[in-house]
Amino acid sequence: MKNKNKPLVGSGNKTAALSLSATGTQHKQVHILNKSIPQMTINSDSISEKKANDWPTQGWKTSTPEAQGMNSAGLAKMLEVFRDQQVHSVAVIRNGHLVAEAYNESTQADLPQDVKSVTKSVTSALIGIALSERKLISLDQRLAAFFPELESDPLKSKIMLKHLLNMTSGLAWNNENEQSSTEMMYSSDWVQNVLERPAKNQPGAMFNYSNGDAHLLSAVLQKVTGESMFDYAKSRLFEPLGITDVNWNHDPGGCTIGAWALALTLRDMAKIGYLYLKEGQWEDKTIFPKSWVRESVTKRIFLNYSNGTQGGYGYYWWSKPLAQGLVRGSKKQHEVFYASGSGGRRIFVVPDLQLVVAATAHSADVDMPEQLLNQVVQAIRSDKPIQENSDAFAGLGQAIEAFKMGLK
Repeated sequence: MKNKNKPLVGSGNKTAALSLSATGTQHKQVHILNKSIPQMTINSDSISEKKANDWPTQGWKTSTPEAQGMNSAGLAKMLEVFRDQQVHSVAVIRNGHLVAEAYNESTQADLPQDVKSVTKSVTSALIGIALSERKLISLDQRLAAFFPELESDPLKSKIMLKHLLNMTSGLAWNNENEQSSTEMMYSSDWVQNVLERPAKNQPGAMFNYSNGDAHLLSAVLQKVTGESMFDYAKSRLFEPLGITDVNWNHDPGGCTIGAWALALTLRDMAKIGYLYLKEGQWEDKTIFPKSWVRESVTKRIFLNYSNGTQGGYGYYWWSKPLAQGLVRGSKKQHEVFYASGSGGRRIFVVPDLQLVVAATAHSADVDMPEQLLNQVVQAIRSDKPIQENSDAFAGLGQAIEAFKMGLK
């Protein structure tokens, strides 16, 4: 594995930026669902018919937007709107083709970028892989099976892996000014710091966004696999997808940071989204079963966001419906699920539209990433190729160059 970028939160580096841990998603009200719920339908094309060279393992196939039913002018407009909103990079994938990508002067295609809490969605993927390999038996396994010292606590002894995956462990975690993340980072033993936190609620009863929960899952994976989560990810996830320029830091005890500290190139972020679009299949290999994708993106926590929209949280993946009327000629309710990191890091997946959008940013506007996605969706004209437009395509090229230069 190449390791070009500097460590994000290196072993013993206790002064790293605390913003690494925030998701950038704000909500007002939370509802937890404790009963069977319908699953999102994911409509991918026939995987068995795709040849190995159709997959982006060695690199994305490129295409004009029009050949994939999109409008070059619409994508150019998106870049013009967001180039001065602290967006660092954006890539648009439709039907398995890279139809547009743009980078500002701070980054480039081959440079791994700090994806912040998008890391958690990759941690979730690795939990799914471990389940498929029977290294983990079930999400109903109790955390105390891996940390027996929890057995004596009446609440902590009830924490299951599924509670860690949907942020309902009940362990105390204060997100105000990143207080608990700071305490964890300044401790000599991050895992023990989380385990020793008081249990405030019954497991499964209350959603509380927690970097500690995600880090405990990394510790569990290390116990059951006998290797760090990063090493496990290299062989089970990154290498099959052709992801080589990657870095993932660890805590002072050598445990891969489960909540943040992963760095990926933008194109490799898009590969993660495409893997989920293809229901865990990559070439002729099943990375994780399609059932894991559905479990991961199914809403278990229902959220009312500060901008008045509604969505949900599954296993470290967020989901919500696209705004009505965005998709030209369609009255259907289209769902998007996404990985989210603070500042505007996102991997959006819209299965109905065969669309993946990856973006990095450093913005305080929590609504900006969704607005960017909306602009991309509005550029869709058809499920089939549309008439090529050389002038519009040239305009898109100019918009990409202006984005790089930061021109207004």
